[in-house]
Amino acid sequence: SATIPLWVMLVGAIGLAVGLMLFGPRLIKTVGSEITELDKTRAFCIALSAALTVIIASQLGLPVSSTHIAVGGVFGVGFLREYLKSNYATQLHNIMDSHEEEERERLRPFLEDFRNASVEEMENLLTQAKKKKQVPLSKKERKRLKKIYREEMVKRSHLTRIVAAWIITVPVSACLAAILFFTLRGFLM
Repeated sequence: SATIPLWVMLVGAIGLAVGLMLFGPRLIKTVGSEITELDKTRAFCIALSAALTVIIASQLGLPVSSTHIAVGGVFGVGFLREYLKSNYATQLHNIMDSHEEEERERLRPFLEDFRNASVEEMENLLTQAKKKKQVPLSKKERKRLKKIYREEMVKRSHLTRIVAAWIITVPVSACLAAILFFTLRGFLM
């Protein structure tokens, strides 16, 4: 029911435009590709969860930042992927345990190479294992390893920077807004 003066909306619009112009490309690059690897499914889940969170918060009358919610969604997807990746070592041990000692010796170098390989190399290793049949992996075990190589982790350096930004930006922007408000109000009176 409170009306917002036009000059307040203009100051807000100018601040948003300048901020987007100065920091928008870097923010989009960081959130879209540097925190964790996103594909279409992950991006859809992030966008849907952010939209639902904003809608629910708006219905409850909570002032929330859609940008903070979207970044939180990116970290949520990344941490889920990290959790799945932590099961990776357990799965490798289970594969080793399911083989006889003779097969383990042939399997050990392959699994070491697999553990140290990049995502592309992991895919190539599995393809070679299927074709050559030198590595004693069953089809089920190859499928299990195929799921593993798709997982990557969250970059921790971005987590600390973004959390610090969240903690700093809210009080700083509140103080700047208050200073700007009192300055403009002083000029207008």
